[in-house]
Amino acid sequence: MTDEESLKTCPEAVFRFAMSEDGMKLGVNRYFPPNGGAEPSVALLKAQVAACGVRLPVDEDAARRIVEAVKTGGEFRGITLVRGIPPREPREATLAALGDLQFPVFPEDRFLRFRPAAKAAVGESIDGRAVQPSGTFMPKAVKVEMGDNVAWDAAAESYYSQTWGMAQIHDNVVSVTPAAHITHDEVEVVGTIYHKDFRGERITTERIEKQLRDMGVLIPVDLEALAAKLRQAADMNMPLPNQVLVKGAHPVPGRDGWLESLVATREETGTEDASGRLDFRNRGVYPMVNTGQIIGRLHPPTAGEGGIDIYGKTIPPHAGRELKIHLGENVLLQNDGVTYSSKAQGVAVMEQNTLSVTQCLVVQGNVDLNSGNVKVEHGSIKVLGSIQAGFSVSAPKHVLVEGSIESATVYAGGLVEVKGGILMPDGGEIISDGRVIANYAVGARIRAKHDVVVANEIQNSVIRTGGRLIALSGKGTVQGGVILARRGIEVNELGSELGVATTVGIIVEEAEDEKLREERSRVVQAIKKIDATLGTEPPETLLARTPEAKRPALFEVIKHREALVLRRESLSAKIHRLLLRHQEEMQGVTVKVKKFVHPGTMITFGKHRKKVERRLEASTFYWDEEKRDIVFR
Repeated sequence: MTDEESLKTCPEAVFRFAMSEDGMKLGVNRYFPPNGGAEPSVALLKAQVAACGVRLPVDEDAARRIVEAVKTGGEFRGITLVRGIPPREPREATLAALGDLQFPVFPEDRFLRFRPAAKAAVGESIDGRAVQPSGTFMPKAVKVEMGDNVAWDAAAESYYSQTWGMAQIHDNVVSVTPAAHITHDEVEVVGTIYHKDFRGERITTERIEKQLRDMGVLIPVDLEALAAKLRQAADMNMPLPNQVLVKGAHPVPGRDGWLESLVATREETGTEDASGRLDFRNRGVYPMVNTGQIIGRLHPPTAGEGGIDIYGKTIPPHAGRELKIHLGENVLLQNDGVTYSSKAQGVAVMEQNTLSVTQCLVVQGNVDLNSGNVKVEHGSIKVLGSIQAGFSVSAPKHVLVEGSIESATVYAGGLVEVKGGILMPDGGEIISDGRVIANYAVGARIRAKHDVVVANEIQNSVIRTGGRLIALSGKGTVQGGVILARRGIEVNELGSELGVATTVGIIVEEAEDEKLREERSRVVQAIKKIDATLGTEPPETLLARTPEAKRPALFEVIKHREALVLRRESLSAKIHRLLLRHQEEMQGVTVKVKKFVHPGTMITFGKHRKKVERRLEASTFYWDEEKRDIVFR
């Protein structure tokens, strides 16, 4: 009572404090007004709390409210002035997507919440006692790093996107891959169209247009076309990749000065490919012309047309280059200075800016960059050198080569004869409607309608002939590769002592077989695609659960599938009939080896295969219909 009396007569205002039983809250439970001394204030209140030995911070806002209450006669009890420090419970790290990340995010979207692991920490009561946490486990630390186009919002404990794109988490790295990109020529913006974002909200043309503008696009955006793509994505419920979102105009390069060939004369420097570049190898055919015939007319280059990029800047075109033509043998320039005529019958040739008419097409050296590809509409071609890699030679009759054929493409309607050899380490192919004769073949690819005759070795080659494969006059060895013939094979030796994989055999299939199988494969894939979309339930079930407005379209798809199934069965029947016919054709056709067949060699007759397990001498392989097997004698 004496203490209370002294407080009542104390000159300055006095606050009395009460602490909760758990020691975690402190408030004011009594107040004694001043007797001529200091009025109640936040500073006075804080000083009296400190004088009680409390070292924890005072809640400034609560202190102001208490002071205001005592001044106005309001209620100050129940206002917590000081709080203890609660213990921190341990927690595992959590990483949670804030939506469906199979759909895109937009700039400023918070798409991933991350709360790092927290270890347990001891708290402190107001009276200084330690307060232990209830949990004692040690959480596992998880480190998440920011990748491209991502930022961290500490207040929301979440990652947000800095671009329009697809969010992903890989190896604890959070990143966003842009949904669209500007092509290298800056003429198009290409991206993937989704009909909704990661929150499930509809993506509108306005949202996409804003992103395009943020990318710097200044040219008009075709919003109708964009809306149609969004509807298509929604109808299909799947994204549309590689869509052109906005497009400027590519410049149209000027055309080089060119010779208008009135007889389809070859180009001087080459022909344009799909990208507008000149293919220096492909210079057209060597056509036949008559005496006095107009064979060409020279045209000047053009300036081209400019384009526009997505930033609205004009892209200047490349102007064409002037073509200068020199007169070769049997060519006359008319008085107009641009028209050329022939003084003799022969083949019109344009090489090294020289226009000539030759009686017989003989390539004096190699077929290379100097000659370009060589092709004639009539007659044959004789190459006094070699046909080098990457070039082609084509003639309706024969192709005769004094040197070699090196990774080149050759077509002949008749004989292909190579005095040297055929070496194709880097591709190329020989196609002949007649025979192919060569000294040797290494890595060769040959298709012939009639016999293929090779004097010496055939190594790692792929040969397919409608006639016979003969290798008898020289070494006559076949090592590695695949050799298939329709009328039989005669060689000196097959395989090698080192066990090089070698396959030789008799083919009975034709192009029709492959076309039928390819068509059946396409039909099967089409059926699988429909089944993957619609499912395999009965048509009536599918129609019953489909909205009435979409049933006509679904009915057409079901009809189409039924037609595909009938086509698949028809194709399978045709393929089976052909298989039976081919088995009959194998009778009487042999693979004859005069010397040795080494172990590891594979002998085939149609689809049937037999591997040679031991060395054989002077063996002939054939198809035994009764045994339904490949046998030898």
